[in-house]
Amino acid sequence: MAGDHYRFHKNLFRMCRPVLRAWFNSRYEMSYPEMPKLPEHFLLISNHVTNADPFLIAATLGRHVYFVATEHLFRLGFRSRLIRFLQDPIPIAKGGSTSGAVLEILRRLREGKSICLFAEGNCTWDGRAIGIPPATGKMVRTSRAPLVTGRIIGGYFAHPRWAYTDRKGPQRFEVVHVYQPEELAAMKPEEINRLILADIGEDAYERQLADPRPYPGKGLCRGLERTLLACPKCHRIATIRSTDDSFYCDCGLKGQYDTYGMLSGEGFAFTTIREWEDWQRAFFRDLPSPSGEQETVYASDTDMVLYQVAGHRATESARGHLSGTDVSLKLGERTFPFRQMADLAVRLHGTVTFSMKDGAYYELKKADKTDYSGRIYKCLFERFAHEPEEAKRL
Repeated sequence: MAGDHYRFHKNLFRMCRPVLRAWFNSRYEMSYPEMPKLPEHFLLISNHVTNADPFLIAATLGRHVYFVATEHLFRLGFRSRLIRFLQDPIPIAKGGSTSGAVLEILRRLREGKSICLFAEGNCTWDGRAIGIPPATGKMVRTSRAPLVTGRIIGGYFAHPRWAYTDRKGPQRFEVVHVYQPEELAAMKPEEINRLILADIGEDAYERQLADPRPYPGKGLCRGLERTLLACPKCHRIATIRSTDDSFYCDCGLKGQYDTYGMLSGEGFAFTTIREWEDWQRAFFRDLPSPSGEQETVYASDTDMVLYQVAGHRATESARGHLSGTDVSLKLGERTFPFRQMADLAVRLHGTVTFSMKDGAYYELKKADKTDYSGRIYKCLFERFAHEPEEAKRL
């Protein structure tokens, strides 16, 4: 029966691939590089740019692969059952334990199936590759499967993670390299990590500055506050706001984002989101250490709901006002110290998921299911889960 299901998935892929290509062609300026000869089965690792990446790869690649997908897709009732039936992706919990996903990846590879993994785990916010977990190289070598590396180019400007709208512009997926198991067996895990990073490493702004290409669309500025978290003029957090054609802060900063992905305006000197992000990272890194007295609140959101997630089931645990301080996340009567967290991640445009060192796994949502700037809480976690000197040693 399992073999029948696998044949069904491969036949479905063959039928859907032309449909996916037609859909991408209608929305973007697509190109489809010729694919090299691929092994019978393989582990494909690509950079991660948009939520449509699996569909772009499926439209481009001439072979069926199973994708590793975020765990929340398995909590959607009938839709989840349909997703499992049609594609059977491998669930992975963002901000939680990945051991189950790794074991399932290895199991399917040993069965002769191909897997696509976005090892970065998250889409880029500023167009640059964001790194991979240190254990990736060990998993690749343990799998004893061929490794295929790939790179998505143009996707960041076609649909930035922070944006509400698509933009018409060039986009493609290309295979960078094919590594045989014998090559990988002779490498240390750290060496495999380095070659993966070199192959999937993409800097959208570096490419755009070298060869500017327009990405026209509607509402180009809408959503920039999802990634422009701090104002360089007044040095406050969560004060940037956007309209369809501009963004601003009440301190007087104002700017635009054009069809080439470039910034201009008053109150800042950055011409790219990449430059703003570099300043912003330093800004969060330099926030003062907790004083041991009263906690400093840096971010807050109202009407929030906390869910505890277990076995693809989400159970409401608390609701109320959410605060992010220099010590913890607080929601109602619940407090979650950063230093007791195992990890914290941001899914989609801003949904926070996190796990505690005792294994508990949680998700934060707005009561009305709208977006919120969850990335701020990620930045606070990265700053205060470890002191700066500690973080350098990790």
